[in-house]
Amino acid sequence: MTDWVQFDESVYQILVSELGKEDALEVLRTFLDDTSGKFGTLAAKFEDRLELRREAHSIKSSSATFGFSALSRLSRELEVGSATMEPAQMLEMVHKMQRSFDQSAVFAAANLLKSGSSVA
Repeated sequence: MTDWVQFDESVYQILVSELGKEDALEVLRTFLDDTSGKFGTLAAKFEDRLELRREAHSIKSSSATFGFSALSRLSRELEVGSATMEPAQMLEMVHKMQRSFDQSAVFAAANLLKSGSSVA
């Protein structure tokens, strides 16, 4: 895994133990589908810092639930910094989050969502 994908399997396994494997996979699919569409919205939200902070908070919390710690950390940085960051800094953070999300989605597809995966 790269620095863009930091996956904490123990966090994901807690979710699996609470929901069951199939429900955890369904929630993961929903997270991946919903989150993939948020980055265009984030890139356009620099005038509405409250909305930007809300979106970053949502991604932070959701990614932490699945054990994607790099994405959660980057999202937290944007959430906390959104009040004081310059637009160029916020855009850079959105791009970092997008890269982390994209690589996390590839990781999830290869290791969690495919049948017979030992991680899930």
